[in-house]
Amino acid sequence: MAADEEAKRELPDARSAREGGEGERRSQLPEARSAREGEGERRSQLPESRGSRDIDGERRSQLPESRGSRDIDGERRSQLPESRGSRDIDGERRSQLPESRGSRDIDGERRSQVHAPPNHAETSMALARRRLLELCKRHKDELIDDWIENVLALPPERGRYTDRPVGEVTENVRSWLAAFTRILEDGSAELLDQFITHLVEQRYATGYSISGPLIAASEFRTAVAGVLDTTHDDGDADGTSSIDVLRAVDALLLQFEHRFAEAYAQRSLFASEERYREIVELSSDVLATIDQEGMLTRLNVRFEVLFGHSRQAWIGRPITALAVAADVPALRALVMSASRADEPREATIRCGTRAGLTKVMTVRITRLYGEDASLALMRDVTEEVARRAQILHSEKLASIGQVAASVAHELNNPMAWVMANLEQIRSGAHKLVSAARPVASGSYEDLLRAIDLIDRSCHEALAGVERMRDIVTDLNLFSSSSERKPERVDLVDVIELALRMTGPQLSQLCRIERRYGEMPPLVGYPGKLSQVFVNLFINAAQAMPNRPRDENMVRVTTRFDAGVHHVEVEDNARGMTPEVVERIFDPFFTTKEESARPGIGLWVSRNIVEEQHGTMTVSSQPGIGTVFTIRLTGLNPADLPALRPPPEPPRSSSRGTILFVDDEPMLLNAFARAFEERHEVLVAKSGHEALDLLRDRGGQIDAIVCDLLMPQMSGMALYDEIGERFPQLQPKMAFMSGGAFTASAREFVERVDNAKIAKPISLDDLERVIADLLSGGRKRGH
Repeated sequence: MAADEEAKRELPDARSAREGGEGERRSQLPEARSAREGEGERRSQLPESRGSRDIDGERRSQLPESRGSRDIDGERRSQLPESRGSRDIDGERRSQLPESRGSRDIDGERRSQVHAPPNHAETSMALARRRLLELCKRHKDELIDDWIENVLALPPERGRYTDRPVGEVTENVRSWLAAFTRILEDGSAELLDQFITHLVEQRYATGYSISGPLIAASEFRTAVAGVLDTTHDDGDADGTSSIDVLRAVDALLLQFEHRFAEAYAQRSLFASEERYREIVELSSDVLATIDQEGMLTRLNVRFEVLFGHSRQAWIGRPITALAVAADVPALRALVMSASRADEPREATIRCGTRAGLTKVMTVRITRLYGEDASLALMRDVTEEVARRAQILHSEKLASIGQVAASVAHELNNPMAWVMANLEQIRSGAHKLVSAARPVASGSYEDLLRAIDLIDRSCHEALAGVERMRDIVTDLNLFSSSSERKPERVDLVDVIELALRMTGPQLSQLCRIERRYGEMPPLVGYPGKLSQVFVNLFINAAQAMPNRPRDENMVRVTTRFDAGVHHVEVEDNARGMTPEVVERIFDPFFTTKEESARPGIGLWVSRNIVEEQHGTMTVSSQPGIGTVFTIRLTGLNPADLPALRPPPEPPRSSSRGTILFVDDEPMLLNAFARAFEERHEVLVAKSGHEALDLLRDRGGQIDAIVCDLLMPQMSGMALYDEIGERFPQLQPKMAFMSGGAFTASAREFVERVDNAKIAKPISLDDLERVIADLLSGGRKRGH
């Protein structure tokens, strides 16, 4: 483990602090003490201890053996090979003392298995330990004082422990000495283990280097040597020397080092595992391990949150059991391919939850290095996929809208001149009838009948053109799914639009019943609302059983109650079970088994209703039918523009000069014939031609009626050019449009307040707009 390696790397620092392997070991810190003694900082409480050393802190000759074990810079002298011979330069015991090493296991404790009679080295160590125990008891306070003083004198770059509070260092030194004393008394390391646990936790809490406690502990040897020095007690009746005592100290320190390194490594391993568990458990994804057969062996808590199942209950079950039946083969293939591949494998799988919901999951399986197992990461992308599908749905509708607007634009132009010509023919027929009736005789009766036939034919032709205009209007309305501003909406009109759009399919399968109650308009988006009802009508048609048409029914009921618009769409089709009803608004849920791509129609429909401050609910019974109920309060009326007054009947206007600008020559011809008796009419087939006419006439024009969208120069560009050259004419412009289906056209229509006329144009509407322009008025579109 990384922590174990770190501890091992730090151990030589502590050992070098004792043995001076790098030449940095000080002989009982004479420099630190001389610095304090020279500055008058020496404590008076310990005169005996200090009396054995001179002013510069060097050891006196009373203990030649103790001083002989190390030179002035803390290195061991060669005169004492036994002390150095017990360990090599890095603090490990040499092979020359197998008996001493054999009396302890790897952490310095005595082995109980050794029953051989003690040899000389073991006897010497036992006597040294006994003498060290007496020293620790008899000179406890002295040892603690010197030990603390030595630790606090360590330079920061060496000890990395000196920045700890003095109280903490003092308490730790007392605990060290108590633990060492207990080991010397009865061989028990219980106190030492407790203290080491405290040190390791303290290190994790404060973040100091792990070598700090090791170096601080090594100052116990310095303190013991100092006490031996100051007491002039270099030998005993049992034959032990100060060097033997220091060897016993080294054995205790080595035991501490081993146990500390082991405890720190275990604590680091535990912390690493805790971090791993925390990352796994707090993950927003499902994390699972599976064996080579695809059986689940471990799951995080996210599994229970997402799927609603108990983790323990699913251990040992195949991961493929999570997928819906249709996706089981794909998940099984993913598991098998991932178990044989070095690179991760990924697939999108639908999974069922305990609550009966369907979740769309991306499953990524990676084979674990060196193990016969794999890691599966399962991410819930249901909402993301649903949003993506809705965006695609919206883009599809927008594309349909673009096509519809283009078709409408192309249809509106010929319808405009057809309507204009039919109106002129009918008007001419009326004049012929009026002129011929006073002088009618037998020879004129055939003429009158012919004129009447022309009149009826024109009337019916106009009705057909108006019907085509309504269809184009419906198409434009339905395709306007990206409406940017709400409108006043008559829900009955929206429902009828949806019925017209679905009529060819719905009317062949069932009869349609309408029960419309009185309802005021609401504020909303009619194009989006029409999509809701189209979805409901199509679903009803698809659910109809195979029986005679008159036995199938779709009933639409509307009412207004307490400020809420209620709409019920009821059918007597197959109906749905409670389980299906519970999931009917879930994205990607479908009862159509043959569908390769489950739709999101009802999910989108409910979102549209909720967007317009409404709710959408469903009730159903198998074999009886289904009722969808929509309740709407609508958006804020303050967002609406002011209501336009109803159009006034055409009024006569003074004669003026009118310029018609359009790229359809036949439409220009129809307008010219319609107004040439009352006004001077000029026509231009492009914006550039219109500018040439204005330049030739010096801008002397009374009214301009221009198409909004034309090739080369649009009506919008012509408006800007006129503003630069003839600004007085801008208020006298009106615009015709077969559909403002570009972003720039929509922006222009909203920005410019001039009158707008939708194609196909009735001559009455056009005459009304021209009259307003000639009278100086400027009104928005009719």
